Amino acid sequence: MSRRFAYIASTGVYIPQIIMTPEDFEGKTGIKVDPLFIERTGLKIKRIAPPEETPATMAAKAAKMALDRAGLTIKDVDMIIVGTDTPEAISPPTAPKVQSLLGGGPYEIPAFDINASCANPVYMLEVASSIIAGKPKYRNILVIGVYAMTRFLRWKFMWEWIFSDGAGAVVLSASDAPGYLAGKLRADGSFWDYWGIFLGAWKPVAEQVTDENLPFLDLRKAYPPVNDQYWPVLIKDVISQANISLDEIAQVIFTQVRLKTILDVMKNLGLPETKTHWVMDKYGYTGSACIYMALHDAIEQGKVEKDKVVILVASGVGYQQGAIAFKWIS
Repeated sequence: MSRRFAYIASTGVYIPQIIMTPEDFEGKTGIKVDPLFIERTGLKIKRIAPPEETPATMAAKAAKMALDRAGLTIKDVDMIIVGTDTPEAISPPTAPKVQSLLGGGPYEIPAFDINASCANPVYMLEVASSIIAGKPKYRNILVIGVYAMTRFLRWKFMWEWIFSDGAGAVVLSASDAPGYLAGKLRADGSFWDYWGIFLGAWKPVAEQVTDENLPFLDLRKAYPPVNDQYWPVLIKDVISQANISLDEIAQVIFTQVRLKTILDVMKNLGLPETKTHWVMDKYGYTGSACIYMALHDAIEQGKVEKDKVVILVASGVGYQQGAIAFKWIS
């Protein structure tokens, strides 16, 4: 039997049309966004989902675009994976609702969530690529990252300026030629309590509802420069695994949270800025969706060449990180 590989067949996005500027944020909160903060992060505006949109509806819209661009319908999908840390509910998972919105209920398509926080895009692709490689019955897997973090803000802190809403989707399909080349995941649980939404089953919920902070995003401790430290290590790891040269790389696309770090890492690797792409200046920080949204935008701008390599690099609270490399064969 020939080996099976996964490749990225298409992408799709949902971009909320509500835009918040730094001036709007100051008007709402009374807090001025430091211009130096904007310069270093690259986060120039926020995108906010309208009240009628939920994580599931945003995810379904991004997924529908990805399916259309792949020339597929929901009948062709063998599995749906949704990655988010802003789900519809603690339980049930968001993915079955997305399946229903896409019309997949009659076909009993398996659907489940992954929560590796904002490292979701890479974690999902690593899991889905492994499933496609090992199980012939799975030919097309729909992976969707969605973020609705503005619903969890208290609008009391400048750092809340970072967070936006949006969704990005990828259709991952089976091929005899390698699309998927290599992946590397890591986690460091010593950072678990630094940043997050800490409402959960760690004690009776009735005791938690009296704490007004728990249902909201909470920054408890500042992270050391873990992305500056580990992103180059992860990228070098997948380059080595895949046995590729820097010249073969079309794009390295990172979690879209701090432009200065992205550019510093590219310089560290000896790669030109033209080989990375960012969208935080027009979409804000969209967490679990941001890498797919940036990839989609890079494709639209003709920055991803056939037979070249795309490396996706992600980070998220927990602390989760990962990198994954695909040859562009679609």
